[in-house]
Amino acid sequence: MKNFTSMYYRNLFGEVNLLDSVLSKDFLFSNWIGIFVILVLISIIIFLLVRGRIQKEKIMKFMERRTETIISQNDQILEQKNQLEIENKKSEELLKDVFPEKIAKILKNKGKITPEYYERASILFADFVSFSKLTPNLTAEKLVENLNLYFKEFDNAITQNKMILIKTIGDSYFAVGGVPKKNIQNPIYTVIAGLQMQNSVKQVNATKNIDWEIRVGITTGEIAAGVLDTKRPMFDVWGSSVNIASRLQEAGSPGKVNISEETYRDIYPYFDCEERGDIDTKNVGKISMYYVKRIKKELSADKEGVIPNKIFWQYANELKMIVPDYILMVKEITKLIKTNLPQNIYYHTEKHALNVMNAVEFLGFGEEIYNEDILLLKTAALFHDVGFIERYDENEEIGARFAKELMPKYGFNVKQIEKVTRLIIATKMNHKPQNILEEIMKDADVDYLGRDDFEDISNKLMREFIENKVVNTEQEFNKMQVEFLKSHNFLTDTAKSWRIEKKEENLIKSIDLYNSQT
Repeated sequence: MKNFTSMYYRNLFGEVNLLDSVLSKDFLFSNWIGIFVILVLISIIIFLLVRGRIQKEKIMKFMERRTETIISQNDQILEQKNQLEIENKKSEELLKDVFPEKIAKILKNKGKITPEYYERASILFADFVSFSKLTPNLTAEKLVENLNLYFKEFDNAITQNKMILIKTIGDSYFAVGGVPKKNIQNPIYTVIAGLQMQNSVKQVNATKNIDWEIRVGITTGEIAAGVLDTKRPMFDVWGSSVNIASRLQEAGSPGKVNISEETYRDIYPYFDCEERGDIDTKNVGKISMYYVKRIKKELSADKEGVIPNKIFWQYANELKMIVPDYILMVKEITKLIKTNLPQNIYYHTEKHALNVMNAVEFLGFGEEIYNEDILLLKTAALFHDVGFIERYDENEEIGARFAKELMPKYGFNVKQIEKVTRLIIATKMNHKPQNILEEIMKDADVDYLGRDDFEDISNKLMREFIENKVVNTEQEFNKMQVEFLKSHNFLTDTAKSWRIEKKEENLIKSIDLYNSQT
């Protein structure tokens, strides 16, 4: 092997011929086997490498295809997720459209809801007047278009006033305040909504040259509200108050808001209302009704009286916890005066009491009083002439006594009663007022001196004075009146601003009348 190796290297350098010199048959055979084995091994290695590369390429292609599939599936999943979110959002929006938000959340989480009792909610019904006569010449498309004009305005009104729509039935509109979120001021909000609905009808009519009108009926009382487990679930309310509100709407007038006494009890301090008395209604019987004309001017932000101002809510928040049953008291005390006054009383009647009640409110608002003192002033005005039942002269103490005896019956506390009795005593002719409330009371008692109805009221007072021997003749009364007008001075800034000019005119008329008799 050593010689072969040396000869092999020498052959490489051209020194000898390897095949001719040294190879033997055995040598050649053994070396070819080695070469063959090496070639086989190399082939195997190459085969394995090639196969490995092929397998790798197959695996890579498989992974690529798998990755593409996963990506595609992921995109599909994301798309499905997005679709589900869209559908879920649509479902939630539909729930919100069909149900109040509070109810929608409960239905979403629990799938059902048990009807709930509400002690005081306000129900509003609105209905177009003579609807069947308005529609014969309208196409179905135009009819729906017109209804939408009004109903969109109604939706805005109830939304702004914390109410919810229960349903529309043809041309009828049914909404509720104080449900499902309880709100003790819901009667106030509901009446504001009713006024705004009536005002919106006027605006739509003017803009679109239409002449449609609605009646609005409102009451306040207990109801049940919830969602019944039916094939077509909807939020609804039940109770006798719903029927009463419907009857109030039917018994109302076009362009007006007709309310029950139950609602009036909660809203009277803030709105100008007209009492209608007891009206007989179908299936319900007699209901005490009132027309709401507008928000009181001092509490309104617009001339139409449908938008409350800041003072309105300041006043409403101040009075919302007042307990006294003021409406019942007014009814019973006015009846007491009317029933028990002597026949020869023509001026100091229940009408005078109501007149002074309006005057103290006017003057109180003018003096920027927006709290329970207004109601106490009105209560004092109600009682201040009750003493005429027992005697004609020096009757203020009697009126104060009646107030002390009767006011507890209507829920007034001791402090309120004491303030009212002091205000009644303040109406004495020679009493010197001690505060702004007493000044208001004094001015209100003779508010007619500076009003247009002075002559009519003066004639009633003259007749009363003559029959009760205060004076003997018309001339004597007119002389007394001229002297009183000359010496009298209004005390409050509001009375001075609104009544002095007219009082001077009435003084001149009185002087002329007296001179004509002398």
